[in-house]
Amino acid sequence: MMRKFLYLSALLAAFSLIGGCAHSIVITPDAAKLGTPVAKPSANRVAYFISDEERARKVITPGGGGDKVEYAPYKELEAGIYRVLGNVFASVDQMKNENDSSFIADRKINFVMRPKITTNSSSSSPFTWPPTDFDVIIEIKATDNSGKVVWQDTVIGKGKAEFSEFKSDFALSAKRASEAALNELQKKLIGSPLM
Repeated sequence: MMRKFLYLSALLAAFSLIGGCAHSIVITPDAAKLGTPVAKPSANRVAYFISDEERARKVITPGGGGDKVEYAPYKELEAGIYRVLGNVFASVDQMKNENDSSFIADRKINFVMRPKITTNSSSSSPFTWPPTDFDVIIEIKATDNSGKVVWQDTVIGKGKAEFSEFKSDFALSAKRASEAALNELQKKLIGSPLM
């Protein structure tokens, strides 16, 4: 009886170590599925700022089966943000320092874009770890060359993937959410007063 109890205890301990781990995924969407350049881009020159700390930050959100997923949202969405801005504006620069007034003046920057990215995920599956549902929220703020906020908005991208789809791409719901958020961001920019 004692041997059976010890065996069951060891088995439960092993399952608790296996379950609940964070699986690494990449949420970067397929660039070919992002918006195309507008026929007449704005002549305004823009820059965007993402800090080194944000770029390096890893986020952990729920997956299925009690597991979690880990990714770096700023690093993995930066290329998409750059592309969307480049689709809408004549010139896009990356700022190394958030309040670099000499850079803004030298590059004749009209607007500085500051994205804030938040994410969430979940899964309807008790057995598989990839998330079936994923949300990407991008809050974006634009300041003029004097630092005054001239426009801000929020976009939400939702992605869904079923087991039969994500067998070959565990981050599919996340990539779909990223794609939806970035494409919505482009639409918002086109309709903004920054144009």
